[in-house]
Amino acid sequence: MGRSMLLLVSGLVVLSGIIQFSNSQRASLLPERSAEVISEVQARNSTNSLIQTAIEKIRSDNTWEGTLYGGDLLPGSATLKTYDIENIEELDAVDSLYSVGEGGWDTFKVLLFSEATYGDSKVITEVLMRRDSFSKYSYFSDKEKTSSGSNIYFYSSDEISGPIHTNGTFKMSGSPTFYGHVSSPNLWRGRDGTVEGDATPDFQGTTDFNAQTRELPSGAKVAALKSAATSDGLTFNRLSYMIMKPDGSIDVSEYDSRSWNWTAFVNYPKETHNGILSSSEKIYLEGTVSGQITIHSEDEVEIYDDIKYNVDPRVDDTSTDLLGVVSEGDIIIDQNAHSRTGSKDIKLHGSYMALGSSFKVENHVAGSHRGNIDLLGGIIQETRGPVGTFGAYGVTGFTKKYEYDERLGNSIPPHFPRESVFTVVSWKERVVSNTSGY
Repeated sequence: MGRSMLLLVSGLVVLSGIIQFSNSQRASLLPERSAEVISEVQARNSTNSLIQTAIEKIRSDNTWEGTLYGGDLLPGSATLKTYDIENIEELDAVDSLYSVGEGGWDTFKVLLFSEATYGDSKVITEVLMRRDSFSKYSYFSDKEKTSSGSNIYFYSSDEISGPIHTNGTFKMSGSPTFYGHVSSPNLWRGRDGTVEGDATPDFQGTTDFNAQTRELPSGAKVAALKSAATSDGLTFNRLSYMIMKPDGSIDVSEYDSRSWNWTAFVNYPKETHNGILSSSEKIYLEGTVSGQITIHSEDEVEIYDDIKYNVDPRVDDTSTDLLGVVSEGDIIIDQNAHSRTGSKDIKLHGSYMALGSSFKVENHVAGSHRGNIDLLGGIIQETRGPVGTFGAYGVTGFTKKYEYDERLGNSIPPHFPRESVFTVVSWKERVVSNTSGY
C-alpha cells in the first residue's frame, strides 16, 4: 500500500512538472504569436484600405489609373498600383502569382495590386475588376415607362430568371416570380402606387433597391461594334432579310429600292462574316444560330420567326452557340412570328439590345393571347416596350417566360457593348510571414 501511494505521488509530481513546463513554454510564445497576429492584421487593414480607396476612385471615374501610397495615414508601409493589358508585364517581374481570371487579359480588365508591410509581416491583396458586357443581364431597362408615359407591369404569370436591373421603377401587379438578383435605384411599386396593396412579387433571389444607376453604352461603344464589322465581318447598306443557318452561314437578301424587289438570297459562309454583321438599314431576322454571332442595325431589327441555337445549352452544356442582337432603334417581334412554324409561342435564344427605344411586339393590343415569349438569354432596352396586355377584358399579346442563359455571366457575343462601370471579379489575399522573401 505504501509503495503504491509512493508511485502515485511520484507520478503526480512528474505530471505537475510537465504541465508547469508546458504552461511556461506557452506563456513565452504567447507574446510572440500575438505580435505576429497584430502585425498581420495591421498589414491586411492597410492593403484593404488602399483597395477600397482605389475602388471608389474607379467608380467615380472609370478612367482612373495610377498608384496610391499609405503615407502617414496608415501604419507601416503600403502601396497600391493598377495594372491592365498595357503594363501587366511590369507585374510579372515583381510577382508572378497574380490571377487574371477566366479568359486571360483583355482591354476590359484592371488589376488592383496592393501590398503592405507592418513589422515582420507582409500582406498582398489583389482585386480583379472588369467592365462587364450588357449581355450578362436577363433583363435591363433605362426607363420602365413607355415613350408615351404609360406604365408597363410584371404580372402574375410572368417568370423571370437571371439578373435584372432598371434605372427606373419596376411596376408590379399580382405575383410575378423573379428567380435571380433584382436591382434598381428605386423601390418597386404596385398598380395602386404602393409597395403593398395589390402586388405581391415573389423574389426567389436577392434584391437591391438602392443600386447604382447603370448607363447604356455610348455612341463610341456602338461605333466600335460597327468598326469591327467593317474590318473583320460584313456590312450592308440596304434593307436586309437575314436567315441564320445550322452550318454557321447566313443567307442574306437585300431590298432594291430602284426595282422595288428583293434580291435573291446570297449565302455567306461563317468564314466570311466572322461572327459579326452590321447594316445601316433595318434587318428582318430569323433562323438557327451556329457558333457565336452578333447582328447589328443602325435602324430597327424585326424578328420574323423563331431564333434558336443549333445546340441548346440546356440539353448539351458543351454548346458554344451564342447570339447578340444590337439595334440602334427598336427590336420588334412581328405580329405573326409565332405562327409561321405552327406554334403558338415564339422561341428566342440570345441577348437582345434595343438602344433607340424598345424591345416590343407588333400590334400587342390586337387579337387574343398569342402564347409565350420563350426567351433563353436576355433583353436590354432603353425604354421598356409592351409585349401584351392584361385586365378585365382579357389578355392580348404574349406572356413572358424569360429564362437566363447562365453562360452569359462569362461568355459574351462578339463585340457586344460593355458597361462603363467596373465590377469586382475576384478578391484574393496572401500573407507573407517575414519580409525577407515570398
